[in-house]
Amino acid sequence: MKKQFLKRVFSTLLVGTMVAGLLTGCGDGGDKPADNSTPQQSNTGSDQTGSAQENQGGDEAQNDEWIADREIVVQIFVSDAGNALPEDQENTPVFQEIKRRTGISLKLQFTPGQNGSLDALTTQLNAGLDPSVDALICYLNNSTRPEFPVLLKAAKVDEMFADVSEYMKNSKVYSKYYEEGFLPNDTYKNIVFREDLDGVYLLHLNVDEVDRSMIYDPNEEYLGGPYIQKSIAEELNIDPKSIRTPEEFYDLLVKIKEHGFKDDNGQDVIPLGPKFWGGSFDALDWDMRGLRWGISDGYNMDTDGQIYHEAETEHIYDLINYVRKLLNEGLMDKEYFDMSEERAGEKYWSHSYAIMGDVHNYVDIIYSSEDWVPLGPLNDIEGDNKMVTTGKGGSCCLAIMDQAENPEEVFKFFDWLCTYEGQLLCQYGVEGVSYTMVDGQPRLTEEVKAKLNEGDEDWLINNVGAAFGGSGAYFFECVLTNKNNIDNFGETRPGASGGDDSENIFARSVRIAEEYPREYKLKEGLKATAFLTGLSCEAALKEAHDAWKEELVKAFYANESDVESIINAFRDRLKRAGVDEFKEELMRIYNEDPTAILFYN
Repeated sequence: MKKQFLKRVFSTLLVGTMVAGLLTGCGDGGDKPADNSTPQQSNTGSDQTGSAQENQGGDEAQNDEWIADREIVVQIFVSDAGNALPEDQENTPVFQEIKRRTGISLKLQFTPGQNGSLDALTTQLNAGLDPSVDALICYLNNSTRPEFPVLLKAAKVDEMFADVSEYMKNSKVYSKYYEEGFLPNDTYKNIVFREDLDGVYLLHLNVDEVDRSMIYDPNEEYLGGPYIQKSIAEELNIDPKSIRTPEEFYDLLVKIKEHGFKDDNGQDVIPLGPKFWGGSFDALDWDMRGLRWGISDGYNMDTDGQIYHEAETEHIYDLINYVRKLLNEGLMDKEYFDMSEERAGEKYWSHSYAIMGDVHNYVDIIYSSEDWVPLGPLNDIEGDNKMVTTGKGGSCCLAIMDQAENPEEVFKFFDWLCTYEGQLLCQYGVEGVSYTMVDGQPRLTEEVKAKLNEGDEDWLINNVGAAFGGSGAYFFECVLTNKNNIDNFGETRPGASGGDDSENIFARSVRIAEEYPREYKLKEGLKATAFLTGLSCEAALKEAHDAWKEELVKAFYANESDVESIINAFRDRLKRAGVDEFKEELMRIYNEDPTAILFYN
């Protein structure tokens, strides 16, 4: 279990990471100017000083949290949440407390799709959800995710979802969505308040109350990217922070190979391994960052002021030749792109690689020992190593079914979950069971802290039922919005505070962020493919985009004589798919608003 601890955090947060294709998982944010004002105390419309005990009651007259004596069924299309459900939901402390305080019997159900959550969402919406389902939750970083067209069709064409706009206006939390500047631009215009919809049918979730995206705070930074074994860096007498360019990265890999380091099993250490979570193309965005020209889903604007897909440029050969060199010289694991998560984890725990292709400081292999330290971060195509942020974002979506009995009660329940009281319960559990109040702030019990430190997800899920920042019942991490843990709870995530390092299970995570600080640069705009919807070339070009990574990886491993033909064949495919029409539309949008599209130049 230890190796699995906090892996779900990566899918949602990855705070302090690169955007515009510089990340994996589900971490793209919407664009919004940074808010550098002093954070104020959160105000969700609830009495923050009241305890759960003060709100006890068996009916509406006794309890201002009471909603209705009923069951709410939620269909989950988030694999991290669906795979972290309590075995006995009804008798989990958090679920029991929800029932006692609101009257709601919460029933969560998850049916995985053969090809993942998107497949399940598409299939089940096309077939029609079971009549008992009151709401659905799915992944949705922004309107560019493949889930969005499926959701939009269900809302606009199939009329499957309830209009919640009238409920929102006087709600405790979701009324904030009407406030100017609260939502990211993409969330506001393209998801929640769309002009082509006559109401609000899709609620973007996990939108922070305060935009801290440009503020570097070691207490809340998720430092993603390559990490190197500390002992190897010391043996080679190199400063990991000094490695910036592709050339310096290559020279380091050569030095590691020539030195002949051994792993825990006496085998030769391979200089560069895949992501900690297994093989993935996206690790290139960290390890070959300075060679990734197509930073906006493969598109960028060149110095000639024209928009191109990276396959159309000569830039792509710089990346191809570099990766081929690493592979041919044994500097990079040949399974860098397709190794299983389990196998990658085993290799990293046995120190079989000198450098992790990508991990972050809130994974237990990093914070549980002193073995690994961040490398770089490497420079990007602009020649600096600042991390890109687009400001506020979201990560999941809520839609209440039109078929639900009394949709307003369903909405009120999700709104209540996002109040201070609801967030406290969702993230920390029940007072006296999993936390106590210390100077007005929740602090985990020693038992829960120990389980977090051990990575005992099963215990956290079944014996408490709270999210604990993503390491427990992940459903509750998905459904919150207006989050502001620092002001509300005095710590960035449950268990992150403590009187000294011995009391803080994430102490090393914070120390890493302090010792390896990073800077951020704001790059407003959506990825280029966000503007593909509705064009005549949409379907064909989307298929081409989906095939690009596979074709590029094919070029990495092909015979040298075949590389050019692979790239030329894909260039022809782009032409046939209508790339010129798409680039004309992108240029029109860019000329109207240069901040609309995420381009570096």
